[in-house]
Amino acid sequence: MKSYAYTGHFGFFGAIGLLLCGAMSGAVRADTINVAVASNFATTMERVKQDFEAHSVHSISLIRGSSGRHFAQITNGAPFDLFLSADVERPRQLELAGLVSRENRVGYAVGQLVLWGRGRGSRVTAQSLQDSSRINRIAIANPRLAPYGLAALETLRSLGLWTELETKLVRGENVNQAFQFVYTGNAELGFVALSQVLAVPDSGSFWRVPAAYYQPIRQEMVLLSDSAAARELFDYLQSESMLSILQSMGYLKP
Repeated sequence: MKSYAYTGHFGFFGAIGLLLCGAMSGAVRADTINVAVASNFATTMERVKQDFEAHSVHSISLIRGSSGRHFAQITNGAPFDLFLSADVERPRQLELAGLVSRENRVGYAVGQLVLWGRGRGSRVTAQSLQDSSRINRIAIANPRLAPYGLAALETLRSLGLWTELETKLVRGENVNQAFQFVYTGNAELGFVALSQVLAVPDSGSFWRVPAAYYQPIRQEMVLLSDSAAARELFDYLQSESMLSILQSMGYLKP
């Protein structure tokens, strides 16, 4: 094997190279965080995404859908890093199944249900549901899949109107679809999330359903990955910065 004699200059630059390599190896690698987010919280997560990415080397990829569908995907091995559910039951089931530890399951928001209509000049109130002869369609999310749909069902039962209005209901897979039914005029009224209505201009009129009419829409998230990037976002979603976003987007703090 040949041997080489290095001059002082080569030794100096070699040392600098080693230092640079060491610095590069210690740098934080930028990762993409795959977040499965309940449909009602997707617009809020867009705000979170902007703020988080402005202060982090990591980026967020949002996968929107109903909590029920996300739950099924996770139990079948979907590679999500975080799951932001619209309820507490599905995160609890993931813990019972051993897919998440208790310390990695926390509340992040409490949703608010509204009855919404886009008709110009009309004011939506609880009385809007009483005159069923003027209503052709009322949009709700599927109560079996979406917590906002279950809250809508509970509200109609609390008001004693479920039997009378059941045939007028059009069900979306999630609350986003219920929102779209009203937005496009395919339903005169719809039970949707307050956050959705606040996010659109010229949003019409809405009645904020009293909390006594339905079980609280407590929303929990679970950390599914042990990556540093996912942990950073998980911690951010519990920070003081997150509280200001929640309030501005129509949610209550957990």
